[in-house]
Amino acid sequence: MSEIVLITGASGLLGRALVAKYSQAGFRVLAQYHRHPFPDTPSVQWLDADFSCMRGIQDFLRLNRKRLTACRYVINNFGPIIERPTVEVSACDLCLDFALQVAPALDISRFLIPHGQLQAVLNIGFEFSGENRIYQRILGYALAKNFLLSLTRSLAVAFPAVRFNYFSPPSLEGACVLPKAAKPVAPHLVAERIFQIMLQRRSGIHYHYVPARA
Repeated sequence: MSEIVLITGASGLLGRALVAKYSQAGFRVLAQYHRHPFPDTPSVQWLDADFSCMRGIQDFLRLNRKRLTACRYVINNFGPIIERPTVEVSACDLCLDFALQVAPALDISRFLIPHGQLQAVLNIGFEFSGENRIYQRILGYALAKNFLLSLTRSLAVAFPAVRFNYFSPPSLEGACVLPKAAKPVAPHLVAERIFQIMLQRRSGIHYHYVPARA
């Protein structure tokens, strides 16, 4: 039987590339989406879920319990960017960003760990994870992604039987939000790098993107 991978945020640029990579590699893919469905195939099953609220995450876990408990791998790619001028950011905005970036990754991992099938988790960060920078339009997003970095490290220590990885992808070709100095990379190359990381038998923090063709 093919191994099962859950990919959240699967309908986005990187998500679609990940779905294609894993399905072509012989995995059974559970692909979470919201608002942008795609047709199921023999190797890909699309699962609708709204992760913008805690109730949506819990409903997803409850409704798909049987499918999810067979997962060996999880890629937490969900994490929309909400641009706001820093001078307008409120505490509620920061709480929302934390909920969007952190809650699905934490709740899904904690749900799957007790079932004993989960082998590896990879949390998607952002291009400048781990850096002390000034953010004028994505402050909440940046803070939440850096918190996800700390969470990944902590979970790796707390649950040594599961490999926890954190990956900071480069800017993607076709992305709607790009830094001024960005050097965009094709999504399928980033998906290939993530695939190789997940094949490793260890936890790790992966800041620097290395193209698969290098």
